[in-house]
Amino acid sequence: MNGLQGYFGLQNNMKSKKQCNTCTRRLVEEAYQSSFTFRLFREPLKFLIRKWVKAKKIDLSVYQISNESCLNCNRFSKNALKDNSRLFRVLNSVVNPIFDYWLVKIVSSDEIDKAKKHAIAILNNNELPTGWNKNNDFKKWKAI
Repeated sequence: MNGLQGYFGLQNNMKSKKQCNTCTRRLVEEAYQSSFTFRLFREPLKFLIRKWVKAKKIDLSVYQISNESCLNCNRFSKNALKDNSRLFRVLNSVVNPIFDYWLVKIVSSDEIDKAKKHAIAILNNNELPTGWNKNNDFKKWKAI
């Protein structure tokens, strides 16, 4: 295992504690291009989630990152908080439906289908579907 795999938890033989069924990253990138106000809504949430994980000292290594395009995805932090914080689950039950509703209004149903196919391809370790930037800018994603 190389250094990147060890640092980010990229392990082929480890069972994932949680799996994605839709690539939220892909949808968020599309939404950011279409709506500046969506970014203003999401960024504080992302910041708070990551700070909350650090404050609770939650180990994210139990959540398998099965593909480099998943590095630094907020999904792992969110799942960790769902597993470790009752308060987060309550707050998430209020905020997440708003987030999802807004996201679905911004992105097309075709893009949602592509995001689902993308997540399945990652889970099955298959070739990523067409229409996805295979040369992801990981530095940019850290900002998303």
